[in-house]
Amino acid sequence: MFRKSRFAVAALLLASAAAVQTSAQTTATTPEGAVIQVADDLRYAPGSLSPEQLSASNADIFVQPSMNVFRRFPRAATEQMVNFYINALGLRSLNPIQLTDTQQMILTGVGSGQIKLSAGQPAGRTYALEGGPTGGTGLRMFTLTYPDMDSVRTRFAEAGFPVPQFRDLGDGTQGAMAVDPGGFPVQIIVRPGAQDNSNDGVGVGIGVSNLDESRAYYREFVGLTELPPVGDAMLGVTKYPYRHGETTIYLYQVAAGVPADNGSSGIQYVVSDAALADARAASRNIGVQTPLNRLAGFGLVTVWLADPDGVTNYFAQVGGPRGGADTAATDPLTVLPPVPDDYVPATTAWGDPDFRGTWPIDHLNGLPLQRTAEQGNRHFLTDEEYDIRQARIEQLAGRYAAEDESDAMGQGHWVEMGVGSRRTSLLVVPQDGRLPAMTEEGQRRAALMRSSWRAGQEFNHWTDFDNWDRCITRGVPASMMPMMYNNGLRIFQAPGLVAIQMEMIHETRVIYTDGRPPIPSQIGHWLGESRGYWEDANTLVVATTNFRPGPSATNIVTSGSPPSNDTPTSAEAKLVERFTMTGPDSIVYETLYTDPVVFTAPWGARLDWVRDDDYEFFEYACHEGNVQIRNYITASRAEAAATAAANP
Repeated sequence: MFRKSRFAVAALLLASAAAVQTSAQTTATTPEGAVIQVADDLRYAPGSLSPEQLSASNADIFVQPSMNVFRRFPRAATEQMVNFYINALGLRSLNPIQLTDTQQMILTGVGSGQIKLSAGQPAGRTYALEGGPTGGTGLRMFTLTYPDMDSVRTRFAEAGFPVPQFRDLGDGTQGAMAVDPGGFPVQIIVRPGAQDNSNDGVGVGIGVSNLDESRAYYREFVGLTELPPVGDAMLGVTKYPYRHGETTIYLYQVAAGVPADNGSSGIQYVVSDAALADARAASRNIGVQTPLNRLAGFGLVTVWLADPDGVTNYFAQVGGPRGGADTAATDPLTVLPPVPDDYVPATTAWGDPDFRGTWPIDHLNGLPLQRTAEQGNRHFLTDEEYDIRQARIEQLAGRYAAEDESDAMGQGHWVEMGVGSRRTSLLVVPQDGRLPAMTEEGQRRAALMRSSWRAGQEFNHWTDFDNWDRCITRGVPASMMPMMYNNGLRIFQAPGLVAIQMEMIHETRVIYTDGRPPIPSQIGHWLGESRGYWEDANTLVVATTNFRPGPSATNIVTSGSPPSNDTPTSAEAKLVERFTMTGPDSIVYETLYTDPVVFTAPWGARLDWVRDDDYEFFEYACHEGNVQIRNYITASRAEAAATAAANP
């Protein structure tokens, strides 16, 4: 069944077009028939970017916790390609994109990413696939993981393809090779605990001619996280993994004289600023396959670059023009500075970056989750808007002082608004700083949610209350956002583990950093199951899955949130967080939340944390004095009885 996904359209899956020879050429046509318009006005003005911005990697502009890959194939193989990827491999079928009157881009879901399939191949390219995945340089294969062999064998047999022949790889996993109907190898790995339908993401195998050069490209320009080398028992090679969220690129050396890149596949990075990727590529003389362009009819801004072996690296921008000469020159309020990455924190006794301490986020109370529609793509307030915000904060501070002077207990210090921020919203993804639309299924689930915050609702049972009403949890990511009180966050560390204690609901998130495998997808937690790793010397990256549906993903007491605590969380939700220490007392906390069941696109926030080790946690005695559930029910029943008596 097809599920609508605005994100799939926004992150359009095009393979590289025939190379545009010069930036003076204004249009080009992809092999699928889509028209692109090369436009110099999308570029940053000369001198508008600092040397530090140009020399940085592109990790700071990723807005999807995975990479997408695309795959071209002969048009005659279309029906069998769809059968192979959706029925045999079991990938999710997403709404196709109508590129022209007669041409579709077929989308299949792999975790939060996609394998994009399109019929048509560019002229002038060689397709020498003989020799399997080690047969030449270029993108040579996909790797997909599954929890058991039987489900894979059954799907292949029912789809009419040869059943994969698995063999033991000696590390608790089994592996097999398959070839899609277009002649492209797919490595199938069975690993206990993996999610079915390959929802753990896609691996991308790339044979390279110069290992050092390619490793530097993906590490220093693209900005992927370099992992330790691994042996591949099936291929007989050493692979060098580079990861972003769910997706891993595996580089391996091939011998001289092998066939050239076949050009039938490539990698897509979904980013917030394609113009910045273009400028960074130009500053390093990286090859361009298609210059910075707009895709006619879609409003998508892209640039298609080439890795050292000619593999297409396609940067697709979500949210319309962000960089460009006009924007950068005239509206600095729309440009969010990159996260500083030059601070090197102290280390723990076992060698990890030391993030331990207390990091309350009270100071962010006055910063709304979403910005107003009138603020558009502005990350920062105008001077007039800032003055209005400051006046409101000062007015509230006066109320606190009046309570103190009169020795009266009121809402005062329980609902402090923090300090004035020049930011327009906590959300920075999408570009407009507003939650994306819900899917039809998300809207259906939202309508079924119950909470004391919903107007016009009757209360007859504990199921008419949400998890926060019942003192269980606010859930994640809601618990990591500021509210009016109990905003303490405290980080503890031990070898292979980071724990975050939250003052609200007195919960603790446990994040393993020791490389242990994920737990089975059937086991769900209110706060999800987190796995983390250290990136560079100052950044902790955490991926959280296995969410148990129930808590709202947003919380009403976070300023600017939806009003009824009815943002559903599905079992397919994924949260990627980045904790970057930028100074001895500062952390930049970034999130990207993806739930394809509920939302049509990802959304993410950026918060500036400040250390305050003198901050004291207050007891959150919620269960101990919680008479709300009983009182709501008895009052609701009494009202219903009175209404019935008045209307016999």
